[in-house]
Amino acid sequence: MHKWKRGCHFIQQKSSKINLRNESGMTLIELLASIALLSVVLSLVGAVHLFGQKQYLTQSYSARQSNDFAYTLSAISREVRSTPFASITVSESGDTLLIDGAVAFSQRGAQLLKNENQIMADDVQEFLVTRDPATESIGILLKSMSEMNSQPKEYQTTIYFRR
Repeated sequence: MHKWKRGCHFIQQKSSKINLRNESGMTLIELLASIALLSVVLSLVGAVHLFGQKQYLTQSYSARQSNDFAYTLSAISREVRSTPFASITVSESGDTLLIDGAVAFSQRGAQLLKNENQIMADDVQEFLVTRDPATESIGILLKSMSEMNSQPKEYQTTIYFRR
């Protein structure tokens, strides 16, 4: 038992000595190289994150606008179908739909309005209504502004009346 204690004491003395020639640490050049490599990786990750965030914003804007335009076309179709074809007129410029002589849907700036006061859709580049007495139909075209999208989108419908 006495020999075992002496052996442990010898190992403790040996490990407690400071060896100044120990080369198991990192040099300054290795540290700088690892920091440079880490900064390159972090900048790539940051760029991917920013690209993903921009794509998310663009796609959510496009989906919101598509939903607004689809609802607007549906509301216009409901309103027009509940009215006889003879009561529907279109302005000369084609950007105003009149029902019984009163303005029902019109474009003012970049907004599509119902009854001149209720906003139906924003970021409208063009609202064009055509009335075809030969087929008793109303054609509606909505063109979106390309604020966040690369190209404007067109939404259109044709409403046919029964004879």
